[in-house]
This record gives sequence, structure tokens and C-alpha cells, in this order.
Amino acid sequence: MLATFIKTSAIFLIIFVGYLVRRFKVVDDAFNRQLSLLLMYVFYPALILSSVARNYTLSTLAADWVLPAGSALILATGWIVGRFALLFLKKQPESLQRIFHFQCTTNNYSFLPIMLVAGLYGDQAVKQVIFSALGAEICLWTLGIYALTKHTGFRAAFKNLMSPPMFALFAAFLLIVLRPLILRLSSMSSSLDITGTMMLDTCRMIGQATIPVSAIVCGYRMATIEADHLFSKPMMGILALRLMIIPALAILALSLLPLNPATTKPVLMVIAIQPVAMTSVTMAEIYRADTRFAAASVLVTYAACLVTIPLWLHFLG
Repeated sequence: MLATFIKTSAIFLIIFVGYLVRRFKVVDDAFNRQLSLLLMYVFYPALILSSVARNYTLSTLAADWVLPAGSALILATGWIVGRFALLFLKKQPESLQRIFHFQCTTNNYSFLPIMLVAGLYGDQAVKQVIFSALGAEICLWTLGIYALTKHTGFRAAFKNLMSPPMFALFAAFLLIVLRPLILRLSSMSSSLDITGTMMLDTCRMIGQATIPVSAIVCGYRMATIEADHLFSKPMMGILALRLMIIPALAILALSLLPLNPATTKPVLMVIAIQPVAMTSVTMAEIYRADTRFAAASVLVTYAACLVTIPLWLHFLG
């Protein structure tokens, strides 16, 4: 439990910076929303493009397909459970219902799991977490956005799919497919090789801002939290669903996949038991959902996961 606390303390400190920014009125609500848009349109796509294009090849995509399939299954399980849970939230404002469903769908499938598996299973497990995020990203920008916006119909669904992060995913996959040709051309022209490396390095540096900026946006909104936000019935619901019920059902669903007990299974189990996604606060800002509930649920589930994650890991062996 102490190790889990130490590994998550850094993110709490960055969140606290966002809290101080709000308390000392360094920025206002309009700037915080603009920062959220910058995160979605610049930082996050750059992170996706650099991490996918650098770490994967066609052979690794084919050999370890179960990892992205598993993370997608985890998010799909949360989406189904969240859809059912909405039946009990009909009296709540629509803005709260939308972010509630989104948070049931999307958990912290990359940052916190990377820190945990690095200490538990080593560097190879870290690469597996990064690879598994491909499936989660696709679900986030399809099922997750559908939950957050309540759009129906093909045109609206297609519009949601054409988001900057999804464009970054498509571009990364295209680079992977064309990599043999790019390498052949690079061997003929050193300037092309230098240009490609420079562009990916630039994307990597820009993408590194994703986690701290997301934490600051989240901390800013946490400064507006009041006591009734922390102890409401929807909050108790997201706490139980996100940290207990959804992980249990997701782990059961993962048993249907051909997981390696020594490698892929432990990594996906760690992903399944994570708290709500910190980026849900950013998404609530962009899509005008209930930002206070989003920030409060991040605070509550992250604090509770200091207990639930060690218990899950002990239970799962």
C-alpha cells in the first residue's frame, strides 16, 4: 500500500499546483477551458503519434493483439455498466449523467498503470501497457465520446470519430504500415532520416506536457469542489462502480481472451482496477459536462484506490 501511495504522490502534487492556480486566481475559467482545448488538439495527439509510431511495428501489432483487445474490452465493459447505471440517475442533471457514463467507460489506462507495473513486473510490462493503450484510445474516442455527448446516428458518430487524437492514431498506423518504405528511402537520403527523427522527437517533447497539463486542469476544478459534491449518491455510485463492480466484471470478461498468465494477464489486470481517468475533467471542460463532479470523482477515486488497488492485487495474486 505504501508503494502505491508513493507512486501516485507525484500526480497529486501536480494536481495541487492546479488547485493553487485557482485559489490564487492566476488564471480564470475561460483560460482553463482554453488549456483543455490545447490539451486535446495539440498535446494529447502529439503524445499518441510519438508513442505509437516509435514503439510498434506490424509484427508487434500482430503478435500481441490481445493487449489492445483486452484494454478495449475493459472500457467496453465500463460503457455497458454505465449505460445500465444511468437508469438510476434520471433525476440528475444531464451534464452529470454524461460525465458519469464517461467515467464508467474510461479509467486511467496508461499513466498510473505504467508506474505500477514498472515496479511490479519490469520494463517489458511498461511496453505492454503502452501497447494496450491502443485499444483503450479507440474506445475512448468512440464509446467514450458517445457517452459524453449522447449523440446518435451515423453522422454524429462519424464526427466524433474524426477527433484530433483519432487523426493522430490513424497517422501513427499509417507510419507503421509505411515504415519499410520509409526506411528504404531514409537509407538513400540522410536528410529524410534526419527530418523524420526530428519530427518524432518534436512530437514526443510536446506530448510530454499531456500528463502535467491534464493534472493542472484537474486541480483547478478541484478548487471549486464543495462537501456536497464529495458525498452525493452519484459519487458513491461512481466509487463503487469504477473501483469494484466494473473491475470485477472486466476481469471476468478478460478470462475469455487467450492471456498469458505470466505476461499479458497481470498487465491487463492492473489496468482493469484503475480509478477514473484524470482526463475526464478536461473532457468535461471541452464538452460542457459537469466539471465539478468530474473533478470530485477524480479526487475520491484516486484517494480510494490507495486501498482498493493493493487489495485487488492481493486478491488476484
